[in-house]
Amino acid sequence: MDRLATLLEMERAKPTDPFLKYALAMEYVSKGNMTESRRYFERLVAEYPDYVVTYYQYGKLEEETGNNTAAIALYTKGIEKANAVNDAKTARELQQAIDMAD
Repeated sequence: MDRLATLLEMERAKPTDPFLKYALAMEYVSKGNMTESRRYFERLVAEYPDYVVTYYQYGKLEEETGNNTAAIALYTKGIEKANAVNDAKTARELQQAIDMAD
């Protein structure tokens, strides 16, 4: 069984696990399927807004598809969420992403 199929099966078994949704989004990125990746990132932001690692990778996806405005908005929102959960490391990484995106 390939990695994508394995992750999809795991998600069916644990549909409320944000890590599995994140792993699926990243797997779709690696396969070049930005539509499915974006769908998973959107769900993560909507359903698990405090899962702060999402904002960096979702922002990178937006940058790679030419949408810097959306990327910066995601990075900014991620900084707010990271600060709210006292995740200074992620907040710094998101700020660096903003600095590089400008």
